[in-house]
Amino acid sequence: MEKVKAMNWKLFFRITWILTVIGIIILSLLPPANMNFQVYGNDKIGHTFAYAILSLNTLIVFQRWPLWLLIFTMIFFGIFLEFGQGLIPGRQPSFWDALANTTGVILGIVIYTRGKYDRLVK
Repeated sequence: MEKVKAMNWKLFFRITWILTVIGIIILSLLPPANMNFQVYGNDKIGHTFAYAILSLNTLIVFQRWPLWLLIFTMIFFGIFLEFGQGLIPGRQPSFWDALANTTGVILGIVIYTRGKYDRLVK
C-alpha cells in the first residue's frame, strides 16, 4: 500500500499569505472605474475579514518574529494603504476603513492564539 503524503502546511500558508497581501493591495488601490463588482451591505466587514486572514497567515508564517513587530507591521500596512487611496482618482482614505483593518488584525490574533496552528508548520 502506498503512503499518502502529508500536506505541506508551511508552503500552503506562505502561498496564502502572498496571495492575501497581493489581493489587499490590488483591491485597496484599484480605481473605482476598474471595480467590476458591487459591495453589498457594509464594506467594513470585507475589510475586517481580509485583515483577519492576513493577520492569521502572518502570525503562522512568521512565527519566529517578535509578535509586536508583526502586529505593528500589519496595522501600519492597513493605514498606509488607506492613505494610498488618497492618491488614486475617485478614491479617498477612510478612518473607518483603517479601523476595520485594525479590527481584522486583532481578530486574526485572537483566532491564532485560540488555535494550535504552530504544529501545522513545524
